[in-house]
Amino acid sequence: MRSTTRRAAASAALVLTSALLLTACNSGGGSTTGGSTASTSAPSGGSGGGSTSGGSGGGSTSGGSGSSTQGTTSGSTSGTGGATAAAAGCRNLVATDAVKAAVTQAYEAESHRGHITPLPHRFLYGECGGTTYAATAFELTPGATYNDQVAAQDDGSTRKYFSLTAGGSWTVLGSAGFPDMGGCIAQVPKALATVWGGCPGAQ
Repeated sequence: MRSTTRRAAASAALVLTSALLLTACNSGGGSTTGGSTASTSAPSGGSGGGSTSGGSGGGSTSGGSGSSTQGTTSGSTSGTGGATAAAAGCRNLVATDAVKAAVTQAYEAESHRGHITPLPHRFLYGECGGTTYAATAFELTPGATYNDQVAAQDDGSTRKYFSLTAGGSWTVLGSAGFPDMGGCIAQVPKALATVWGGCPGAQ
């Protein structure tokens, strides 16, 4: 009977000891897990910090800002050029045969010359600020007289500049110097002179 009681007591003690050991193991595992979690959390936090720094990558923000600035500058410059041209109202026009004939007649009447025609591929024609302008040098046509030939020399060979009046007639503004080395005369608006490429020499 006593032997049975001892065995029961021993078994109870063994069960209690096992329970204590199991509890201790679980507690240690939790501690380990906690430590592991803390350890994992730390790198994660560091990574987050790195990511913030990298993202802050003020580089990205700064780079974006730089890109934005560049785009704004480019757009602003282009926009300003377009606005200036639009404000000046300057543009090239297509010179028809009728326009060339009217300009030629106006110059013949002004200079008392005849048998002339605009030099091919040298006729400038445009509009600026509501006024129409033209410019051309002339060459002789068949049937030119001796006087026509004399008049076509030197100053007579340079580019002449015209403007269209409100009444629809062409008037002579002036003439390029001799020899004609290029460059528009002062009566031509600067914006139109730019459109015309600076009025290159007519010779």
